[in-house]
Amino acid sequence: MLYSGENYEYLFDVSEEITKNAFAALKHDNVALYRTKTVKAGNMLEVEIYPIWSTRAEAVRAKKRTSREAQKNLNDKNAKKKLIRKINANFTKADIWVTLTYKNGVPDEEQARKDIRNYLRRVREWRRKRGMTELKYVYVIEYGGKDGRRKRVHHHVVMSGMDRSAAEELWNGKGWANAKKLQPDEYGLEALARYVTKEANGGKRWCASRNLSEPKETTADTKISKRRVEKMATDFEGAPALIFEKLFPAYDFTDCEVKRSNFVAGAYIYARMRRRPDEKPKKKRRKAKNAEE
Repeated sequence: MLYSGENYEYLFDVSEEITKNAFAALKHDNVALYRTKTVKAGNMLEVEIYPIWSTRAEAVRAKKRTSREAQKNLNDKNAKKKLIRKINANFTKADIWVTLTYKNGVPDEEQARKDIRNYLRRVREWRRKRGMTELKYVYVIEYGGKDGRRKRVHHHVVMSGMDRSAAEELWNGKGWANAKKLQPDEYGLEALARYVTKEANGGKRWCASRNLSEPKETTADTKISKRRVEKMATDFEGAPALIFEKLFPAYDFTDCEVKRSNFVAGAYIYARMRRRPDEKPKKKRRKAKNAEE
C-alpha cells in the first residue's frame, strides 16, 4: 500500500541544499515514487512534486507532527492559490481592476454586498447595450481597522475589459472609483491576487462570477523520477530549470523551491513557469461526427 505526502507540505520546511548522503539519512528508500501535479492557469504553469511513501511508518510520523495550526495555515495557503489560479485562468492585460470606496458613512456587510451587486448589475447592463461579451469578475469586499472596528470599507473588482471611465462612473458617485489596466508579470496576475486578498483585521470576503473557467489540473506518477528529484535537490541552483524546461518546452522557467523535512522521507518541489509569448495554448480536438448524424 502507498501513502501520499501531498497533505503534509508544511513538514517540508528545510530549504538548504540536500547532499546525496543526506538522502540516505532521510530514508529516501521509503519513497516509492514522486507524484507530479501540474496546474495550468492562463499563461502560468505550476508544478508540485511530492513523495508517495511505500511504508505506513512515514504517514504515521507525518500525522504525529500535524497540528491544527499547521493544517489551518495550509488550508489558507491553498485557498489563496485557488484564487490566484482562478484569476490567472480568466483575466489578461486586456482586462481591468477597479477599486471602489465610500465617501459617506461606513456600510455594514449586508449593505456593502448590496452595493457591489448593484454596481455589477449596472456594468452588465452597460455592456449588454453595447453588444459586449458576458461580464466576468472576481470581487473582494475589504474591511479595515487594526482596532477591530469597521472602517475604510472598499471593494476590489477584477473584471472583463471595458472603458475605464465608464467603469468608474457606474459607481454612481458613492465615493472614489479608480480603474486600471491589468499588468501581468512573470508570475501572471499573482501580485494583484495577493494584494486584493492580503490578510486584514476585520476579514475579507470574495466572490466570483459563475462563468469563469477552471484551471486545468493533472497528476502523473511517472513524469518525474526519484533520480531527477535527487538531481534537483542536490543542485537546486541549476538542475530544476534544465529539467522543467525539457519537460515543458512551451514554457520558460521562473522559479523553484526544493525542500526536505526533518521528520519524513523525501523532498517537496514547487516550481512556476510561464508560457512563452510565441506559444499558444493547444486547442482540444473535436471528435469526429458520427457518419449517421
